[in-house]
Amino acid sequence: MKKIAVLTLIVLALVLGTPAIIGFRAETHYQMMIERIQHSGAKVISHRYQRGWFVSDAETRLRFALPDEAAIDTSEGLQLTLVSTVTHGPLLPSGVGLAEAESHLKFADQAIFPPGYPDSVNTTIDFNGSGRTSIDLPAAEIAGSMGRPDLSFGGLSGEIGFDVERGALDIRLLLKQLVVGNTGNRSVNLTGAQVISNFATGSSGLMLGSAEFSAQQLALGELEGGEQVGLYQPSIQLNSSERSDQVSTVVSYAFEKLEAGRAVYGPGQLQIELNRLSAPVLQRLQRETEEIRDQKLSDAARSLALMGVATNFAGELLQNDPELKIAPLRLVTPQGTLQGELSLRSKGLSLLDLANITLLVSKLDATMSLSIPEELLRMMLKARTNLLLEQQLAESMEQGGAVPELDQDQLQELVELQVDEQLNNWLSQQFLTREGGDLVVVASLSSGSLIVNGRTLPLTP
Repeated sequence: MKKIAVLTLIVLALVLGTPAIIGFRAETHYQMMIERIQHSGAKVISHRYQRGWFVSDAETRLRFALPDEAAIDTSEGLQLTLVSTVTHGPLLPSGVGLAEAESHLKFADQAIFPPGYPDSVNTTIDFNGSGRTSIDLPAAEIAGSMGRPDLSFGGLSGEIGFDVERGALDIRLLLKQLVVGNTGNRSVNLTGAQVISNFATGSSGLMLGSAEFSAQQLALGELEGGEQVGLYQPSIQLNSSERSDQVSTVVSYAFEKLEAGRAVYGPGQLQIELNRLSAPVLQRLQRETEEIRDQKLSDAARSLALMGVATNFAGELLQNDPELKIAPLRLVTPQGTLQGELSLRSKGLSLLDLANITLLVSKLDATMSLSIPEELLRMMLKARTNLLLEQQLAESMEQGGAVPELDQDQLQELVELQVDEQLNNWLSQQFLTREGGDLVVVASLSSGSLIVNGRTLPLTP
């Protein structure tokens, strides 16, 4: 009987004492997750974690920066509050693990979703520090208030896997639909948006991997009778990797169709590749950038500090002779197909060389080709020339000068003459060549020599 009593006491001690011990580890992991969120660009305004024996409560208020914060009520428009109830392991509602958190989101001090809406997000943390967040938010209609627009939320589902200690992140999310704006004046309609990413901390300490955002449709503008811009099947892909202390990054943009008024464009594709970036330099740049973001600075002071850091590290990045590639660049337009590519690499270039054109061109290797429909180029030049003429006429009138009286037809005729003169000048000097209905330029730069369409051009006076 005594042995049974002793064993019972030991079991009770483990059952009652283990959750309290695990509570310390759970808080540590929660703090690490908040730090990751803050390093991603959000700012933690306030944070509270009240650790209990079996359950802990946490509340974290985050602030997300927008391009023009002066015109926005930051107390309501930029803050998101994460309220969590953390259950300590090892015995959890979903099984066995370190901890399990049920979280709710609030916009400023108000709930985002209507009363009774099941907006909980569940996160489970395993004993090895890895975990997963499961999201399954149903559709809801959210009425706007206090300057906020109406939201038609089609539902969000997916999972976020993470390993805080190793710095790994795996995201799979699907947003069925999101419509932003008041009835009759809706400005954004996003349908079938999906995010897939897989990142991990490499040997250099940088988060590297792949990410993709895609959607079925993104519509901007009036949705009920008014004009709108419709973008169909847009996608953005990012891939980054490192090898021998060098980082390579590839960003690809694509869409199937773009409707703007009566004009239809697409398909379109653009890929930008950066190679030979020093991983140790990028890691130090990332660390100093995070330190600046953590400081209590005004937006202007923070921007100035970030610009200074970027300038300081630019010289070190140039020492590795980085390379830029743009290929493919392709867009189908109503006037024809625009396509091109670019390759640019530095060779021993320094920041001081940028101020000396002779040194600059001697330390760059580049190739470029571009083919553009002549009708499209003429249309672009006409729009630019028309704008410049209107500005010149307006400035002349303000200064009291003599301004010729031109009606719209005369103005367009003058624009046509200037565009024809400019194009003929480029063609006569072989900056452009005609190939059917397209205008083409092929250029290369090497050892300080620039060749355009087979013609060597001087780069210095």
